[in-house]
Amino acid sequence: MKIVHVQSVLPQEDVIALKEKTCESSIKEAISKAVYHYLKCDREG
Repeated sequence: MKIVHVQSVLPQEDVIALKEKTCESSIKEAISKAVYHYLKCDREG
C-alpha cells in the first residue's frame, strides 16, 4: 500500500465537531478515523 499525504481546508467548527465525534484530540487522527469509517460504511451499504 502506498501512503499519500493530503491537505484540506475545513471550517474550524467542523474540525471541532469532528474531533468531538471521533473522540480524538488531534485533527490528523480525527480526519483519519472519519475517512476510514466512511470507507467502511460505504462498502457495507
